[in-house]
Amino acid sequence: MGEEKGRDERSVGKIVGATAVSSEPTGFRVERRGDSALVTFARPPANALDIATLDALSREVSRLASARTIVFSGDPHFCAGVSIADHVPEKIESMLAAMHGFLRALLEAPAFTIARVTGACLGGGAEIALACDFVYAAEDARIGFPEIGLACFPPAGAVLLPAAIGGPAAADWLATGRTISGREAERAGFASRCASGAALAGAVEMVVAEMETRSAAALRELAAVVRSPKRRLFEDSIAASEEAYRRLATSPELAEAVAAHAARKK
Repeated sequence: MGEEKGRDERSVGKIVGATAVSSEPTGFRVERRGDSALVTFARPPANALDIATLDALSREVSRLASARTIVFSGDPHFCAGVSIADHVPEKIESMLAAMHGFLRALLEAPAFTIARVTGACLGGGAEIALACDFVYAAEDARIGFPEIGLACFPPAGAVLLPAAIGGPAAADWLATGRTISGREAERAGFASRCASGAALAGAVEMVVAEMETRSAAALRELAAVVRSPKRRLFEDSIAASEEAYRRLATSPELAEAVAAHAARKK
């Protein structure tokens, strides 16, 4: 019953102190504040996103084409990845298409994108942060790619992480599945800036306000240019990474790991 109540509340699309951009049931909230937008993931308890939510997020980014900045956040957790229920073999193709469709939308957005990372930022959540232009992380955020524990790996993370933090560090993070603090993520180059939990929102608001004073045309051109290597890397490499993931998707190890994880959550 609690889950049903959560779905009902999400479908309302409550927007506080801002203009509503979308009224469809989505699992996230959107606020427009002048030329900026705030997208808040809203799938408690840890904001694990399902296929429908990822598809809706892709559409929402397209609707926000006129914004200068789009901030993505979650409270208290940024995003714990893709729902474990969507890792079963019969949903793998839809899950990959939805997840990578959203990442493409981020990589092609005219606006600068900012991930405001608090709490858990794991798996697909960390891939979303990687696809954003800025990552502002709380010092005590928990960032990582735990997929190896499910006998698989993050396809987009495996493509984008080495360019962000270097090959050896990326291999360490991905192969061990270890969790990184926000402070360590900043030192590694994953995060643009790191702040205490109380100061994080203010730091993001400050950079958004500063960008409001800049030329909108210059920001759009700059976003396209600085993001171009990441976008090209993604498009050149994601198909091979997806194919490797597909080979694992039907393995007994993955099925057993997913079943065990689901059982622990009951």
